[in-house]
Amino acid sequence: MEKAAMRRSMVRAFGGPEQLTVEPADEALEPGTGELLVDVEAAGVNYLDVMHRQGLGKLPLPFTPGMEGVGRVRGIGKGTGNASAVSVGQRVAWINLRGSYASQLLIPVEQAIPVPDAFTVSQALLFQAMTAQYLVSEYRDVRPGDRVLVHAAAGGVGQLLVQWLKHLGAWVVGTTSSKAKAAVARAAGADAVINYGRDYDFLDELRVLTDGRGVDLAFDSIGAATLAATLKGLAKGGTAVSFGSASGPPSIVNPLELINPCIRVAGGSVFSYVADPAELQRRAAVVVEAIRAGWLRIPEGTAYDLGQASDAHRDIEGRGVKGKLYLTP
Repeated sequence: MEKAAMRRSMVRAFGGPEQLTVEPADEALEPGTGELLVDVEAAGVNYLDVMHRQGLGKLPLPFTPGMEGVGRVRGIGKGTGNASAVSVGQRVAWINLRGSYASQLLIPVEQAIPVPDAFTVSQALLFQAMTAQYLVSEYRDVRPGDRVLVHAAAGGVGQLLVQWLKHLGAWVVGTTSSKAKAAVARAAGADAVINYGRDYDFLDELRVLTDGRGVDLAFDSIGAATLAATLKGLAKGGTAVSFGSASGPPSIVNPLELINPCIRVAGGSVFSYVADPAELQRRAAVVVEAIRAGWLRIPEGTAYDLGQASDAHRDIEGRGVKGKLYLTP
């Protein structure tokens, strides 16, 4: 196996985007038993990476950020065996391995997700699509006519949630922060869009759109600025799913406030649903087939060089981006 020089983005102190610096690795990587050495084609940039850089994840310093990516297998550790059916040169993706902001990465063979060569980079980066998959399948048996609210509907996960919910027959209302993003949400299939600007004021318009009934299901990745109002926008028996905190951690929910309106609040993380390798592969297969079938359309993302990781972080924090951001080592 020919060795190659490795570059990686490092965080040596918590703080702003300027803390991301590119460095050469001291030694070439070698796959051990059960591991694959992968040449990284692209590393996905997610808001979780921003939180890690800021120190909110309390990761030990120094570290290389990035939880997802796609690449090609360069080497297979001795004794790994053939059970995985992964071969050198095969294209694989991963969604739960820190260290993806690099030109190479070692990944456990059971976490390597085969992806078609025909997929674009944006299609092959599966983190957001797999997030949408667990969200639409774990909290309600979504049926035609269900009313669903999707916050940040022009974002990477938001656009895919809208598409998946429409595929299941739901009526979907999305929220966005600008007219341009509202157009993106409509293009994804949203039946109605609320442009809440910078003040997150959406509840009155939501009630008008639903004739005062509210929604059966709501997906809230905004957190502090929206979750309290999201709960007030639920119909009887409705469920709000909190799965992010882009505006900060949401306030504590008093269970007594859920009793009279008969509503529910739930939390979720994709990492909980892909911790088991078999479940990871099962869910990934559903996503890959949805993309292959054409009804789940992955918007083309924005590429940055590995050395531009700080720019990518500034852009995602500034809320000026639509769809996926990724680094190309």
